[in-house]
Amino acid sequence: MELPEWVDIVQDCESTRSSLLMTLTRYYTRAASIARKIYLRQGIGVGGFQKIYGGRQRNGSRPPHFCKSSGAISRNILQQLQKMGIIDVDPKGGRLITSQGRRDLDQVAGRGCC
Repeated sequence: MELPEWVDIVQDCESTRSSLLMTLTRYYTRAASIARKIYLRQGIGVGGFQKIYGGRQRNGSRPPHFCKSSGAISRNILQQLQKMGIIDVDPKGGRLITSQGRRDLDQVAGRGCC
C-alpha cells in the first residue's frame, strides 16, 4: 500500500498532537480497520466511514456537536484497497469484499497478534 504525499500534512481528529511516525502508523491502522469493517458489514461507502470515524467538534464557548471526519483519507484508502483486489464496488452502492480479500483477511486473522 502506497502512502499519499499529503499524509504528513493532513490531520484526522486523532492526530492533532502526534508525530509523523504516529501519523504514518495511524494510516495503516485505519486501512486495516476499514478492510475489517467492510468484511463485517458490506455496502459501506465514504459517507458511512465519515460517520464512523467522526467525532466531537469543539466549538469554543458553544456546546460541542458531532462532526463527520474528512472523506479524503477514507476515499484514498478505499481506492488503494480496490487496486489491491481486496474490495470492489457494489452495484447497489458502497463497497464489498472480494473472495480474494476475504481469504487474505482470514489468513491474517488466523495468524493472531503474537
